Amino acid sequence: MTTASKRPDLRRIGESAFTEVLSVVLLLPATVRNSAGQSSRSDAPDQITSTVLLAGQRLTGSVHVQLPLAFVAHAAHLLTGLDGAARDAVQDDAAGELANMVAGRVAAQLAADGFPCSLGTPSVSRSPCLPIETEPGVDHGRTDLFCDGHWLSLKVQCRYALP
Repeated sequence: MTTASKRPDLRRIGESAFTEVLSVVLLLPATVRNSAGQSSRSDAPDQITSTVLLAGQRLTGSVHVQLPLAFVAHAAHLLTGLDGAARDAVQDDAAGELANMVAGRVAAQLAADGFPCSLGTPSVSRSPCLPIETEPGVDHGRTDLFCDGHWLSLKVQCRYALP
């Protein structure tokens, strides 16, 4: 099988990148969500979703990271040292930066697998869910993690150019 016909495992790549950012940057252990028996510290209906676009000669895609606002406030404190509840702008910046770090690791792995790409600027929305629809011809991988009492989600989508 040639590199052109072999497509990367986007779920594995996303899971590895997301887990690495949480454990190395925030020093928070994360586990793959695999059991309904795990309970969340808060139900956190308020979510923030950050998206980073990927673009290369052989692929276009996106990395979507969804985090509860309570987790983002804690992450903003860990990243900036600011005490108290982070304001909206700081939360947006922190969520965008976390997504950018994850997307950078995803892009590095895609490059190692023969699909080099660059990152776009992160966009942030107060969105209740990750994009569900996947267009025909688009590969995707989703990972749900449990970290610091919260459910976190990641979705990587890629459309590969024809060889």
